[in-house]
Amino acid sequence: MNPDSDLIESAAIEILSNLGGLPATSFWEDGPARYLVVRAKEAGLVVTIDEWGNVLATKAGTNPKAPGIAFVAHTDHPGYEVVTQEGQEITLNTRGGVGLAAGREGTKIEVIGRHGRRIKAIVTGAEPAATEFLQSREADGWLGTDTVYAKLNNDEDLGKLPKPVVPDLIDFEIEDGMIRMRAADDLGGCAAILAALESIVDEPTEGSVYGLFTRAEEVGLVGARIAAENELLPKNTVIVSVETSSVLPGAEIGEGVVIRTGDRAATFDYEAEAYLGEAAHRLKSANPNFKIQRQLMSAGGCEAAAFKAFGYSVTGTAFPLGAWHNRGENGVEPEFISKDDFIGGAHLLAEAALLAGTSPAGVLSRLSDFPSEEADRLKADRLRHEYVKY
Repeated sequence: MNPDSDLIESAAIEILSNLGGLPATSFWEDGPARYLVVRAKEAGLVVTIDEWGNVLATKAGTNPKAPGIAFVAHTDHPGYEVVTQEGQEITLNTRGGVGLAAGREGTKIEVIGRHGRRIKAIVTGAEPAATEFLQSREADGWLGTDTVYAKLNNDEDLGKLPKPVVPDLIDFEIEDGMIRMRAADDLGGCAAILAALESIVDEPTEGSVYGLFTRAEEVGLVGARIAAENELLPKNTVIVSVETSSVLPGAEIGEGVVIRTGDRAATFDYEAEAYLGEAAHRLKSANPNFKIQRQLMSAGGCEAAAFKAFGYSVTGTAFPLGAWHNRGENGVEPEFISKDDFIGGAHLLAEAALLAGTSPAGVLSRLSDFPSEEADRLKADRLRHEYVKY
């Protein structure tokens, strides 16, 4: 376990709490991005921002030719934009997939005004789903329209439009071992990555270690696809998508961070997963109670699939998530993850980061060991039982 592991928990919680107070609607991720840039620079990481606004934090390795490892998370979360205003009446377009309750009369929202001021409003309804496909989406619990109507609580000129809008929910809290917040997906991934990188920034690694914080994932993996197509990361870099993803059987809240073997679009690569497997093996050797799960999580897509499409070797992790995209049992509700899952995931990333450039063989190396004694037993049993006759 790396020497700064005791600091990971406090750093991860602090980062996530700070990010939780920043609106993160797709295309309006400047608040989280700015925070990540400043904090990463203060930690001693080299930070660049590409022309599309993706943030890349780098810890250089000792061997420029060695394959690096990049942890990737997105800075956005589903929300809305104000596109028109007539007095107190406003029209919103959704950004990213939201649940039916996001368009239901009475749902409370906040328009983000000048200088980040939050202006209270309430949803008054939504356009009906226009096609059979969108009606089937609504049958599955998703809002089948992009157009939502709302009313400001007070007379106020919003000024130049569009303006971002978020659900009126708690920024961040920890209670009974659960982290609840408006946008755990994927600010949780961002916080875990940065906390992990901070903890190993002074540790030598053969390969470079990267934290890539992308934009507009919720509207089609846009930032990740651009970064992959333009090779923002060297092509031999191992990509680890760090997501916060809906619970599934075998990916349960409180049972540990999930090593993700695929998403709804693609299965991932064992050569990349070996880094996570070796890191998990080291953590469990030091602490047998360390919890980890392994699952193909097909409820949604993640950025690993975008990088895989452009020829990168990819794997992923996920924090099992409740109230995915704020779809709660009683309407629009805070998302929630286990604090222990979150901290365990940050530890896993830090341990994996130390393996950058080493190309671990993982479980397959143990499977390739020739079991000589057992083989001799098989041979003796075959002769004794006259097992096969031709």
